[in-house]
Amino acid sequence: MMRWSLATVCLGGGLESKLAAAAKAGFRAVEIFENDLTFFPGKARDARRIASDLGLEIVALQPLRDFEGALEPQRRRNFSRAERKLELARELGAPLLCLCSSVAEDASADAERIAADLAELADLARQYGLRLGYEALSWGRHVKDWTQAWDLVAKADRANLGVVLDSFHICARGLPIEPIAALPADRIALVQVADSPALQMDLLSLSRHYRCYPGQGDYPIGEYLDAVTRAGYRGPVSLEIFNEQFRGAAAAGIAVDGMRSLRAAGEALSKRGPTPFPPLPPAPEVQRPESLEFAASDKDAADLAHLFAGLGFAHVGSHRSKAVDLYAQGDIAFIVNREKGSFAHGFQMLHGVSICALTLKVDSAERAIERARAMECPAHVGRIGPGEAVIPAVGGVEGSLIYFVDDKGADWRADFVNQAETPAGPLERIDHLSNVVRRSEFLSWSLFYKTVLGLVAEPQVEIADPHGAFYSRSLRSPNQALRLALNIGDGGATGVSRFLDTFGGAGYQQIALSTNDIFDAVEAARSRGVAFLPIPDNYYDDLATRFDIAPGLLERMRALGVLYDRAGGGEFLHIYTRAFRNRFFFEILERRNYDLFGAANTPVRLAAQAYLDDGEASLAAEAAL
Repeated sequence: MMRWSLATVCLGGGLESKLAAAAKAGFRAVEIFENDLTFFPGKARDARRIASDLGLEIVALQPLRDFEGALEPQRRRNFSRAERKLELARELGAPLLCLCSSVAEDASADAERIAADLAELADLARQYGLRLGYEALSWGRHVKDWTQAWDLVAKADRANLGVVLDSFHICARGLPIEPIAALPADRIALVQVADSPALQMDLLSLSRHYRCYPGQGDYPIGEYLDAVTRAGYRGPVSLEIFNEQFRGAAAAGIAVDGMRSLRAAGEALSKRGPTPFPPLPPAPEVQRPESLEFAASDKDAADLAHLFAGLGFAHVGSHRSKAVDLYAQGDIAFIVNREKGSFAHGFQMLHGVSICALTLKVDSAERAIERARAMECPAHVGRIGPGEAVIPAVGGVEGSLIYFVDDKGADWRADFVNQAETPAGPLERIDHLSNVVRRSEFLSWSLFYKTVLGLVAEPQVEIADPHGAFYSRSLRSPNQALRLALNIGDGGATGVSRFLDTFGGAGYQQIALSTNDIFDAVEAARSRGVAFLPIPDNYYDDLATRFDIAPGLLERMRALGVLYDRAGGGEFLHIYTRAFRNRFFFEILERRNYDLFGAANTPVRLAAQAYLDDGEASLAAEAAL
């Protein structure tokens, strides 16, 4: 069975804390990056003992740099330096010393000389009982291609010398992957894995700043691992990620992300045929978002109830033992939790009125929790009263919760008494949700939704904001029942950044609700006092130049503030409420054979929101004078 491994360069902090984080995340093997050992206050044998106590095997010490092809007297100095590294690797208990291709300007391009140097170093390593791995850096002086590295290893012809394969260096240069399957397994010294977005930039900068875990970028990691597996390789598969955002985040969380990414990569590979990777419980099938839970004070709860009524929701039940109310319409359920001492109360104290939980109806809640646990997500159990439903949950964005319910488990609605009939109403279901997250969390939450819930990510897009720009990525369940957008806040005064500042962290900002008749829904809501986002007339004048819209329909949209988009023969009509306490807002939408999110209108929405926010800020400043 292949062993998942993590290079210590992936994590921030000192060596001891990195090893602890790796072990806690489920890794049983690590590569030690030389700098981590250099800055470690103990001896190499101390690091070996710490790793052993944590149940970690040290599979490699890396890297030895700028060694081969040097001229005298530098060549002698290189061998002296290499011998010290071999002594260090032996003391560390690492069976493999990794050597990357030289970037030295005066290094020889002579393949015979390079192969001779590798052979001599391998002979020296054998005296220490060690193996040597040679890796082609994609920006190497003369050796940039894994096939070049393999040719040199084969020419050196030493049993303890093998080639190190790294998906980043292979994919960044667009090198062939399929021939890897023909390599002799015993000559593959180590397999390293790193993904990256497909950016056009110099490879050294791309490697140093944009590497990410498998599934977080655009490289064909599945094809790479498939070739490695078919070659018969069964050694460690090790993550090697250079990324300052990773090193700047908590090591424990980044280590868990690494384990999730590898397990998901192994699962994807298993769909190609038998693999040495352990099987995982399948991802749940999400049938629909079942409910949203709002954490609120008594005052906020009263104002929320007024807004919900305006949108056509009815109060349909009160919790039998807690200060929790249920509002419903169609297939939409909103829960307002104002119970003191509860999870929701703690969430509200940190973030103000906010969405603290999402409930998903799935095909099997038990399997959903098994999947989450397999991806290192601990289950959450809250305070349960006598006879009340026990609903399994896992942690979500900013410490919120994601509950799982199914047709076989306890009925959570039975915890509510004095239940009234749910009105049909114009609004039918939760269409999609958006999370605002910090830039440093974006890859982690994208990976969470993909690996834990089985969502499929779409390409990242840049969206213009009156105060800058931000990035967004949409994710969907395979059956389209759950749609989420991840928006990145990165400082400044953009709408998503203001949300992070107001909310005190990441969270749910947008709740999109679908209807079959948007005009009916909006007119009814306006008549009940719901305030919608004002849209400038100029938008509708421009709309008339872009689409052939019947004049009557255009004027009705203008009168109500409804936005419009058209794509692939389908139409999309939508409108936004004003933000509640500057935290979250609702979107009402009608899809007419349209499967997108109306992103063309997002800049209009952001400008309208910014206009309101700037106006309120000006009024507040005048009042303070």
